[in-house]
Amino acid sequence: MDIVKVAFLGIITALLYTLVRNVKPEMAPLVILGGCGVLLASVSGKLTEITDGVGNMTELAGLDSENVKILLKALGICVVTQFAADICYDNSCSSVAAAVELSGRAGALILALPMLKTLASLGIGLING
Repeated sequence: MDIVKVAFLGIITALLYTLVRNVKPEMAPLVILGGCGVLLASVSGKLTEITDGVGNMTELAGLDSENVKILLKALGICVVTQFAADICYDNSCSSVAAAVELSGRAGALILALPMLKTLASLGIGLING
């Protein structure tokens, strides 16, 4: 999707949010969720291109594809977590946002544990000679 269309959707969502917040404040968060859902759906088609491109670069570089998959999943966790936390912050729910961020960090760390284990064993092997 063209960046101009994404920017336009974002501006329209923000304007609708402002209008609805003044008329019916309890419905304003739903406007944000709906607008963000449309924006995410419009960008989701590009994710296939990104993963294909990263896969091609991984093959060309001769990297382990499992590590790259783990990194892409961790990146996805970070993006989704930040998105959800920002929505919580926008709706004055900072404690919920903090819990979402903590959960995302824990999820990314759990996902990266196999890589950390491999790294630790490599370090131990280098130290022991």
